[in-house]
Amino acid sequence: MTNKNSKYQFVKRVSGGLFVVLLVGSFILFLQSCNEKKEEERPNILVILTDDQEFNEIAKFGGKVLTPNMDRIGTEGVVLDRFYASSPVCTPSRYSMLTGRYASRNQNIVRLYPPDEPAFIRWNADILAGQEKTIAHILGDAGYSTGMVGKWHLGQPTPELTYQETWNEDLNDPFVAQQVKIFYEGMREYVKYAGGFQYVESLYGNNLHALGLPEKDQLHNMEWVTSGALNFLDQYNPQKTGKPFFLFFSPTPPHIPDGVESMLSDGRVTAAGLLEHPIEGVQPSRADVFRRVKEAGLDSSTAPITWLDDGIGSVLKKIEDLKQLENTLVIFMSDNGSHRGKMTCYEDAAHMPAMIMWKGKITPGRSLHDLMSNIDIVPTILDICGISKPNGYMVDGISLKNTLLTDQPLDRNFLYLEVVYQRGIVTKDWKYLATRFPKYTEALITPENRKHYSLEGRPLRDRYQAETFFPAYFDDDQLYNLTNDPKEQKNLSGEAKYKEKMEEMRGYMKKVVSTLPNAFGEFRVK
Repeated sequence: MTNKNSKYQFVKRVSGGLFVVLLVGSFILFLQSCNEKKEEERPNILVILTDDQEFNEIAKFGGKVLTPNMDRIGTEGVVLDRFYASSPVCTPSRYSMLTGRYASRNQNIVRLYPPDEPAFIRWNADILAGQEKTIAHILGDAGYSTGMVGKWHLGQPTPELTYQETWNEDLNDPFVAQQVKIFYEGMREYVKYAGGFQYVESLYGNNLHALGLPEKDQLHNMEWVTSGALNFLDQYNPQKTGKPFFLFFSPTPPHIPDGVESMLSDGRVTAAGLLEHPIEGVQPSRADVFRRVKEAGLDSSTAPITWLDDGIGSVLKKIEDLKQLENTLVIFMSDNGSHRGKMTCYEDAAHMPAMIMWKGKITPGRSLHDLMSNIDIVPTILDICGISKPNGYMVDGISLKNTLLTDQPLDRNFLYLEVVYQRGIVTKDWKYLATRFPKYTEALITPENRKHYSLEGRPLRDRYQAETFFPAYFDDDQLYNLTNDPKEQKNLSGEAKYKEKMEEMRGYMKKVVSTLPNAFGEFRVK
């Protein structure tokens, strides 16, 4: 009897234990399935950043150009009609887009200028390898496949002056070809580490004149960039990897050099040297671009925009063919304007075309009127993907998720702009601009010679002739009513009736500058 009871107790214990094991195992499987579902629900991210592209170079914004693929993003998604580049020139604009931070927080800039002086913001916002994280680092750590093709312009391992050594050489020369290849591979490895990308191909590490290429070979190659993007999508298709992807697609047009000249040139020329053959089949041929542009009744000078558009179309089609488009957040923007006031805080330089598409999630065909900025891209992506910022990661932007998905207004009264020695505040209807130079420059300036000093603090003309477009360019304080004066031609800062408005705008400026590493005139003295 005792023996029978002990056997019963043993069986009972084993059965109970087995039940607990099965219960725990089922719970673990349930958690795993939840996590897998969460991974599946995370969207792919495609960020398209064009170079120096303006509103009149996109048909969706009224341009007389052929851009059906760019137009599609705005038509099937939303147009952001008050979108700004926080620092309107290539490098700091790209820095802010990839980090979510003002360029004045960039570690290279912080180390260059004493905290009691204004920071000079231009092409010095390099991402120092190992010292700052980008959205690619964060997404990679969260399980994303990360890739980049096209223009970087955020720092390099080789001193920039070395690119001129091959300017007068021939790319067919084996020694020159080897030098270009070494330069390219060094840049590629640098961008992988500094930028946080596991895949980097078809790379333009800098502007075309600064790549170590002979001068006659400093040309765009849109097919090469498109090919790099398509190869990434083939290799890192979520159906193959089980992971979502982040692709930073950064073509070089329409930035100089002349796009038509590039289209008529040798299609083998790339930043990595000469290809064996021109790339074919990744997008419509260059000849076909010229044909379609002509048939549309457009000038051949607009062909490079259509060439760019075709590349964007090929990437979108590839994602669609992989059955991933409905699970891909597509973000399109330009880095800065180029024709009037580049490298200033004026509207023509800072107010940028931008569109976002997410099929089935974002209600299409809308225009959003809230003030938005490239510093908002990182927090928006993280919010949509359900990924937390790393500890200590600074973000100046805010998430646009609720505005994109539900039309919820943004809780934002103003945007802050900064480039060279100019800073700006933008509200719904107003713009305030301030120029403050470092002490050693101020000591050289007099009322008589003030107009000799550009916004770069140098006794030279503005690099992009902004003083010819904006009458108050040399005024240290400027106030504009953007509703009545969108081209910023009449400076209202000295008129008594706008005293309160000036105080309001200066208050916004002080609110931001007080949080930044460097002083800016009277707005913060360290």
